[in-house]
Amino acid sequence: MNNCEKFRPMLVGLLDRELDPQESAEVNEHLMRCSACREEYERLRETSGKLEAVAFEEPSDEVLRRLWRNPFSRISRIGGILLVIAGYAALIGFALFEFFTSGEEGFWIRVPVAAIAIGFLILLLLVILERVKTYGKDPYREIER
Repeated sequence: MNNCEKFRPMLVGLLDRELDPQESAEVNEHLMRCSACREEYERLRETSGKLEAVAFEEPSDEVLRRLWRNPFSRISRIGGILLVIAGYAALIGFALFEFFTSGEEGFWIRVPVAAIAIGFLILLLLVILERVKTYGKDPYREIER
């Protein structure tokens, strides 16, 4: 029975022909002597045969394009992006609130942090506004990437 613990993990490797010849010979020799492992190997072979019979058809490129252009898919993507941005904004806002309301940091630390935060927000808003403004005029919008 102690040998079974050594050989059971190797049964799938034998089934998938992933073992080297020496390991395959050892496992086959053990299967000839051990009925419990032989039964488990037969169950694994049966299950593997059933899984091989299942065929998955991959969707065509046209189906994938239609799914990508689906309004629900587009709304989901936009909603996800907005939720992520709102979450980051909330976390940054909370961190800044805690930073400025706690009395532990000095004035000379708060001013540069505030400048960095305000500058980042201004740049972020400018990028978003520019992207929204050029979205309708984008000549490459219809080109597949």
